[in-house]
Amino acid sequence: METNFVHRPHCELCGSESKKTLVEVDFSNPLVWDFLESYYEGRIDVSVVKNVSYEIVECQNCGFVWQGYVLNEEKMGDLYSVWISAEHSLNKKRYADIGWFDKYSREGRTIFDFVKKKPHQTRVLDFGMGWGYWCRMAQAFGYKVKGFEVSPPRVAYARQMGIDVIDNYSDISKHKFDFINSEQVFEHVLNPTQTLIELSSSLEIGGVIRIAVPDGDRTLKNLSNSDWKAAKDALHPLEHINCFTHDSLKEMGKRANLKYLFVPQPVRTTGRKEAIFNAISKFTGRPRNKNSQGTELYFQKIHD
Repeated sequence: METNFVHRPHCELCGSESKKTLVEVDFSNPLVWDFLESYYEGRIDVSVVKNVSYEIVECQNCGFVWQGYVLNEEKMGDLYSVWISAEHSLNKKRYADIGWFDKYSREGRTIFDFVKKKPHQTRVLDFGMGWGYWCRMAQAFGYKVKGFEVSPPRVAYARQMGIDVIDNYSDISKHKFDFINSEQVFEHVLNPTQTLIELSSSLEIGGVIRIAVPDGDRTLKNLSNSDWKAAKDALHPLEHINCFTHDSLKEMGKRANLKYLFVPQPVRTTGRKEAIFNAISKFTGRPRNKNSQGTELYFQKIHD
């Protein structure tokens, strides 16, 4: 029912009301519902979403893309506490292979490259920490770490692992940080630009925030395909309510008065050719491939 949803009529990046509808199909249509029923393993009743449009809208001013109808606060709580299996979510981290933790380790080392303080002097926040595994890696580097999370099971689990948890959003502003990490969060929040502005107020001058979100480029291209149907991608129905590209993520940082920092993608193989390409990228300050710049970006606070 429509009362389970709220409508977002204007662009969540720039505020413009000039928009173009890219997709408009009922959530209960098989093009969308088949995915929802399968992905959430039957934990959603179709009556919750019936007669509501899965609406994908593009801003005609800045090009940002978002879902027009999103779950209200009560149903959003059901999504993250009931429809998404907590057990499956935790097991993804608990039984992850070494690559996952190697990635966390490289990100932990990158914090020092930006902050240039001794670890015990470096204050770090993981915004939307989930089960707290990234926080544990950051702790292992010696950083002073806090994690923000609102899901009670995740908060409890992280605290059991020794994480200092902030579980009230308004309490973040009581602290100052040298580095904020936000992994796979901004695609889920109702007001992404305002959220970034508020987070940046907790950054010290010179502090850095890392934002990583699903890359929407390929997803947006697929919308025009005749065989399109909903999928686990950058426009995942109900969950990924904001669809970012490299450019729109940079624009959000600009609107939050933050400076974009170019960081070359790390070398992921030991091949000589790969290493040379990455070295050139780092030296020139330009991405290796203009068509795959990615949506893992770093921003710095230059002034209040």
